[in-house]
Amino acid sequence: MIVNPNLSALNENFLYLLQLDLNQENLAKFSGIKHVIMQGSSKRAENLAVKLASKISKIDTRFFKPINLVNTSNFAVYRVGNILSVSHGMGNVTIDALLHELTKLLHYAGNQDFNYIRVGTSGGIGLAPGTIVVTKQSFMPNLQAHYTTYELDKQIDLPTQFDAKLVEEIINAQPTNLPFNVVVGNSIAADDFYLGQCRYDGAMKARQTHEWRNEFFKKIQALDIYNFEMESTALAAFCGQAKIPATMIAVTLLNRLDGDQVTSTAEQLGEYSDRSHEVVMNYLLSQEAI
Repeated sequence: MIVNPNLSALNENFLYLLQLDLNQENLAKFSGIKHVIMQGSSKRAENLAVKLASKISKIDTRFFKPINLVNTSNFAVYRVGNILSVSHGMGNVTIDALLHELTKLLHYAGNQDFNYIRVGTSGGIGLAPGTIVVTKQSFMPNLQAHYTTYELDKQIDLPTQFDAKLVEEIINAQPTNLPFNVVVGNSIAADDFYLGQCRYDGAMKARQTHEWRNEFFKKIQALDIYNFEMESTALAAFCGQAKIPATMIAVTLLNRLDGDQVTSTAEQLGEYSDRSHEVVMNYLLSQEAI
């Protein structure tokens, strides 16, 4: 892991976004971490922590549930063994903020060898709803394989390649009898949910025609782009700089070639959402030191 060399001279004692004092008691709670699993909502982070406690730590979660280790409404952080289950909010901006604070926290707690995996939902491109996509590279909507950000008025373009070894390990950890498909491909991280993904059901009208959008979808399929979501470029860019192995596991809730609306029932959506957790837990259970 590579971190900002300025940190050694800061004598930092508080992480503002996590609302966490960096005292020895708190730092001890975050030592020995090997895997950080990220998802959008605090509820999903809690749900995964409960599953991990039951399946990995063999805890009866009727009597004990993991607790949120940070005192903020912005994010949630749960620990089970050497795994953190964390919420990151929605979009590149929020996950980027979390990545800075979380990486500093793990650095101050003495961690060196760990990985980041985002699990979540997405809109599929030519895939049936319920398909899992493990991302090898992320693209911006303009099909550039980098994340564009700014230091004040200076534009910075950072590459967005995920860790190939981690992707392979996740795929190899899946049993052959999974009742759903798991594919490896590329993803687009859109700037927003509606116009950034050229949806026609937003409050504002999309400017591009159906014909243009269909041609665009054909073009991205040729690049092995299988889904839309909103966080993968920031994650890939940050982890590439920091030399932290990372990838994304996202289930498709719909096939965008068929329309913009999610038409599955609440029960189906719950089942789809659980699939990304199942895939990441299969990987975690395959690791010797958990």
